[in-house]
Formats: sequence, C-alpha cells, structure tokens
Amino acid sequence: MPDFVSISDPVAGESATGRVRFDLRRPPIEPPIEPSLDRKPDLRTKGNSSPPLVLLGGMTQTLASWGGQIRPLSKSRPVLAYEARGQGSTVLSIERADLAQHVDDLVSLVHALELPTPFDLCGFSFGARVCLSVAASRPQLVRRLVLSGLGIDRGVVGRLIVQGWIAALGTGNLEALARISLPDIVGPAYLEQHADLVEPMVTAVMQRNSFEGIRALFLQTLEAPEGSPWTTAALAERVRCPTLVMGGALDRLAPPTEVAELARRLGGRHVTFPNAGHTIPIEAATAWREAVLAFLDEDEPSAS
Repeated sequence: MPDFVSISDPVAGESATGRVRFDLRRPPIEPPIEPSLDRKPDLRTKGNSSPPLVLLGGMTQTLASWGGQIRPLSKSRPVLAYEARGQGSTVLSIERADLAQHVDDLVSLVHALELPTPFDLCGFSFGARVCLSVAASRPQLVRRLVLSGLGIDRGVVGRLIVQGWIAALGTGNLEALARISLPDIVGPAYLEQHADLVEPMVTAVMQRNSFEGIRALFLQTLEAPEGSPWTTAALAERVRCPTLVMGGALDRLAPPTEVAELARRLGGRHVTFPNAGHTIPIEAATAWREAVLAFLDEDEPSAS
C-alpha cells in the first residue's frame, strides 16, 4: 500500500528532510518445502533471487498510474514505485528539481528503504530520463535498465508539442495543460476505445499534482543545454548495463526513429509497439509487461 518515507532534502536546507510517497510490493510467500533426511528446508520466498525493480512514471503521473502493472510485476520480484520531487504527494523542495537532484533523491530513497542493490530500473518518459541518469552516474546500483517513451531526440514535432505545453503552463492551472497534452500523450486508438476515461484522466492530473511541482519539473528537466552532461545523448554514452528501449509506433514525443537510435547508442534491445502512442505501459499494458519481464528474467551472459 502507498506510504511515506523521510529522506534528506538538501535543497530545503542543510539538515532538512522531506517525505517521498512510495509503494513497495513484495512477492507472495511460498509454503516451505517439507524437510527430508537428505535435504535442508528451503525457506526462501518466491522471487527472493530476483533483484528489486524500481518504477518511475511520467511527469504528471503518480502511483495510481502504475495501478495495472505493479501487482503483476511484483508476483516474481520486489517492486518499488514512487513519486519524485515535484510529482504527486511527495513533499520535497522544488527550488531545485533537475536530473542531478533526482538521481540523489532516488539514491536516498533506496537507502531509506534498505533496498538491496544492484536493482533493476524501469522509467517512462520523464521517469526514463531519471532512470537513464541514475544508470549513467551511479552504475554500481543498476543491474538492468528499461526505458519507455524516450528517444535520443524529440524531433521537430516533439519540440513543438513541448513548447505548447510550456505555453499552457502560463494559464496558471493544470487543467489547460492536462487537456492540451492528453491527445499528444495517449495514442488515438486508445482514446477512441476509452473515451469515457478522458475526463477522469484530466481530473487525476489536476487532483494528484500541484501546479508548482509540475511547473518546476517542466522548466528544470525537459531540456538540458547542448553540451551538458545531462543530455540524453551524453548520458547514453556512460551507460554500461543491459538495456531495453521501447516506444510506440504513433509516438510524436519520442518518435520511433529516435527511440531506435537511443537503443543503438546504448547497445540495447529495441521494441516498437504498433498502433500505440506515448503511454505504452497503459496502451499496450500486457505486451509491455511481458517484454519487461522477459528482459529482466534473461540469464546473465557468462564470462568468457
């Protein structure tokens, strides 16, 4: 169940602390094997041999956005989802909310929850940029990396969309942003099939986030200056762990060619989901989850 944990918040002050909202699920416990004369009882819980999986969603997403994924994913491994600085109900200063700070926050959260390392990281969109940043700057912590909805670049259309979002923030409320961004984020096929979910989606963005927090994330994480070590291209050069990069065929924010190029530079696996837009963990939920689990459960390559 969702809960809060305290972590240090150096942005707010030298000895300040804040609270991160998280949901940590563990695999179900299997009954112990009956002991025998020639075998010791095995009291391991299901999935104990699998590293934890850490999930981080898109900019306006919260724990609820993982509602359809966290339970099935946690059948075989511990799964941690959390709301980052500026997201949802997490309480941390937003005076600084750049990628470097998000890396430090994730490390502090992992330590506070005593999560075993190395762990697997899985991020979507904004969350993918944070996860890529962690894998690049703290490689000893990450075993495998899954990125969804992130390309090496956005392309002209993607940049225009983001500029429109930033302009919408000038209204001073989240409703305009939610309504303008929804058809850019969710693919047309999914919207047509789930038209009844449009208003609940807009309401969720408004009720579960703060305008100030989302504005801080938009202004501080969307674009890294050219030549910065925090551009997607610069981060990709420093990642050494096995990587899976996934995107939607209809995604205008992370176009398929840009997603494929990111995968190439990472030397990673690449999957494109047909007829899906940006939000592939929602639009292609089952296929996305199956791809994630297949990648995480692969045997490690043997040393030659």
